[in-house]
Amino acid sequence: MRKVKRLLSVAVMVTLLVSTSGFVSNAAETDRLVSDVEKNVEVLEATVVEDIDLSSEMSPYTMLTECIISVTGDSQGMHIGISTGAVGKASVLGVKDVKIWKKTWYGGWDLVATSSGGESENRSIMGISILYANAVKGATYKITCVHYGNVDGYIEGENDSGAFVFNFE
Repeated sequence: MRKVKRLLSVAVMVTLLVSTSGFVSNAAETDRLVSDVEKNVEVLEATVVEDIDLSSEMSPYTMLTECIISVTGDSQGMHIGISTGAVGKASVLGVKDVKIWKKTWYGGWDLVATSSGGESENRSIMGISILYANAVKGATYKITCVHYGNVDGYIEGENDSGAFVFNFE
């Protein structure tokens, strides 16, 4: 009996696959569902934070390090810190195209705020600080940005915080 059910299942799958042989689908990769309605996207100011330069005078090579996105909250709203660095000294080091996304009820992402970011010159470590005052407690957000530097040539990388629920006490 099991063998008969298995053969019938295989026959049904083959029939379904053969009947859809003319189907063609082209899709673009995206992390969010696009809405037809233009949203009011808030533009935020970023404050550049230049930490103590820990690089030495001599470095055998230079490279861009990882980008770290951190989020805290208080009664003022969502505080976002984004830092990046270089092994050795970069002639320019920065974070740009910061986007704050809020998850929709249907699983997509709405862009709710942006910031142009900021940059520093002749540094090995830098960061930016942003306040998003309209954050909603209990809502799911993610933050994306691009960090870049000129370390033996210009290089940049895209970053995504991943989804998180904004809660503060």
